[in-house]
Formats: sequence, C-alpha cells, structure tokens
Amino acid sequence: MKRAVSIFGLFFLSLSFISSPVFAANTAAPQQKEWTFAVYLNADNNLDPFGVEDQNEMAKVGSNDWLNVVTLIDREKGPASYNYITKGKIQKLKDLGELDMGDWHQLVTFAKWVKASYPANHYALVIWNHGSGWKKKDHAVTRGISYDDSSNNHITTAQLGQALGEIKTALGKNIDILGFDACLMQMAEVAFVCREKVDYIVGSEETEPGKGTPYDDALKTLTKTTPVEDFAKAWVKAYIASYNHGSQGYEACTQSLLKVSELDGVIDAMNGFAKAAIAGKFANEFTTALSQVQKFAEPENVDLIHLMNLLKVSVNDMALKTAIDKVLAACDKAILANGNIDDTMKNAMGLAVYFPPDSYAFDSTYTSLEFCQAGMWDEMIQDFFKKKTSATLVSSIEKGDMSVLRDFVSSDSTSNQDLIKFVIGDINFRLHSEAGLPANVTAEASNLIGELSRK
Repeated sequence: MKRAVSIFGLFFLSLSFISSPVFAANTAAPQQKEWTFAVYLNADNNLDPFGVEDQNEMAKVGSNDWLNVVTLIDREKGPASYNYITKGKIQKLKDLGELDMGDWHQLVTFAKWVKASYPANHYALVIWNHGSGWKKKDHAVTRGISYDDSSNNHITTAQLGQALGEIKTALGKNIDILGFDACLMQMAEVAFVCREKVDYIVGSEETEPGKGTPYDDALKTLTKTTPVEDFAKAWVKAYIASYNHGSQGYEACTQSLLKVSELDGVIDAMNGFAKAAIAGKFANEFTTALSQVQKFAEPENVDLIHLMNLLKVSVNDMALKTAIDKVLAACDKAILANGNIDDTMKNAMGLAVYFPPDSYAFDSTYTSLEFCQAGMWDEMIQDFFKKKTSATLVSSIEKGDMSVLRDFVSSDSTSNQDLIKFVIGDINFRLHSEAGLPANVTAEASNLIGELSRK
C-alpha cells in the first residue's frame, strides 16, 4: 500500500522517539476536560517509522487545559506503551510489553483506559494502521483494519462493530468522531457497523499516502468551543490541504466525513435501488457504468455516488431513476465533507461500496457481513451477474456465434441452478420471438439448452 512507499526515508525519526524520556503517570484524580483525542497506533508492521512521525506531529500541538492527546503505540519488534503528548513532549506513561493490537479486545481496553484516565465531554478515537475496507488477496479474506505483524491478527469488520459497541458502553455515550487513519475504510459496509455507536466518521475511500493524517494541521483547527461537526469538517479540509502542495507535499488522496445518524437513510435508499434493479433488466447499463465508475486500489471498491450518477444518465426506467435520486439525496445528507487530490481521484465523492464487475471476482463470504444480512445489495450484485451472463449468451446467439453458449454449457457455472433456469428462459424467449434466427442457429441453441435443462 502507499503508506510503505517512503518508509526507509523515515528510519532516523524512530531514534528521536526511542530517546524520549519516560514520565511517571499522574496519580491524581483525573480532570474532566472538553476533549480527549486518542490514537490506537498499531505500528507493529512496516508502518513503524510513520507512527513515530505522527506522534511528533501531535506534539507540535499537544495537550492543554481543555485537551488531552493520548496514544497507545505498539512498535515493530518493540514494546507497546501508553503515551501522553504535550507540546514538544511525548511522555511515556507505561511500558506494556508486546501487545496484540490486531485483537479487538485490546482496542476496547485502550478506550476504557482513556475513559478512566482522561475523561472528557468529547472523544475522538483514531484507529491507525493498514486498512482494507473489504478486499481479498490470494483467495484469503483479509478485510479489516489494525494488522499486527507479531500476531498475524487483525480486526475484522464484524469485530470492529463489537468493539465499538463495548466502547460506547464504557464511555457512556457515542464516540464523537471515529477516525480511520488507514486505507480504504470509508465504505458503506464498514460504516454500517458504526451505526448507533459513533456520531461522525472521518476516513478515506482510497489508499492513504504514507504520511497519513496531518495531526498537527488537524489539531490546530480545534478549540475548546469548536462544535464536534465543525472540527470533523476542518479535519477533512486540513487533510486534503496537506497533500495539495501543503505540509505533506502533493499526492493523490481522498478524505470524507460521514454523519452516522444519516446512514440509515442511505441504507434504506440503497435497498430501494436494489429492489428496482432486480425488478428489471439493466445488465448493459450496469456493465457500462462499472467500466467507467471511480475505482480504488481494490477495483471491486467503487464510488457509490459516481455509480448512481452514471446509471442515472443511461437508464430509461422511471422506477430505477427515482430510486437513484433517493440514493443521491440520502448521500447528500450523510456526506458532510469530501475532498480529493489528483485527476485519478476526481470522481471520489465520499463513500465507497463493494461491486465487482464479474462473478469470478465475487467473494462469497461478503454475504456474511451485517450490511448484507440487513439489506439487498449483495443480492442485487448476484442478480446482475445472472442477467449479465444471460445477456451475453443471447447477444452471441443473435450474432450466430454459438461458441459462447457451448463454453457455458460445459463450464462450472452450470452448477448454479438459479442461473441455468434464468438463462434457459431468456434464450427460449429469444428463439421464439417474432424476429426469428437462422434455422441452424435455432436448432443448435435448442439442443444446447436441452443439455442445460438436464444438468
């Protein structure tokens, strides 16, 4: 991922952290402040020097009489520690030894420590590490966040939801802002598990640059009286500005802000869209849109708003157009801030979703997500695959090319009885329509679908 690009150039930054003095923890009763900014900084991997750099950025602003800045950092091949960051100082409060920060229980433990030691009216919790949103690699399911190289463990999407639920209980309130300083996490599937546990989410649809969040730039925008939503918007703005020839140079990136209370409206609208799509035949329109839509480092991740805009132009069905308008209106309420850098990301509009263009790229374990269990997006994707396959077969028959149907009859796809039934119905309809086909084509197609029906 991009975060590893310039890692060796940051080696010497780690030395400054190692030599930082260790401070004893304050044993006085904790003072309730206005804000606690807490970073779960899993650097037990190749991002280690970036973790050191980011703590140094936090120290450019640091804690004050109304703000706590705290971290749990786990170094690569080194011990983890709790840290309290003041202006110019990274105060190590306690060495914790080796921790498995890929264990979601450890995230909960950190949040409970934050609540007990640094209570506040408002909490920003950042999960810092590699992220994958939803992806598969070499047929291994690796979606999630917080990859720990020592344990080879990570927090899955489902576990993230569990952790956030327990953190809400510990805090006695929703997390005000959940920041994903990690790649590919601003997805509908991930945001879904944050519902009723988090108020706002700041994250990236695309892979993040190696330097990640500009913590000094973001924290400078926060004052004691800054409303939560305003801080979250400023955070996004600072992130984008830092990569537009700003403090972190120039690099393609995305960053957006979701208002979680509006996500139910987005999900409801997506379900309405899925129902309308399943009710018709739009394989050609979907295929074209998926070839043009904004994709990210994982090409099965597409921008939801851009997909809707492309389909709105190409479809003529009023029911589907109405459903598209509802998705766009719901997203407009949920996405409060969005930015992107570079023409390659110009159609990144704030929220990604999983939609592979072909059935071979579909990960069947996707259907186990809470997002899929509660909605119809996965069913719509599979319905699209079915209709796309059938449309391709019918089109080839109309051209007199029987090789595509022959290959399909002999392929593994014929184990899918629902697909077979649909294909047979479509081909039979075409063979017996008024616009007839050559007799030899009709005869061979009839024989082949006869073979299909006996499978």
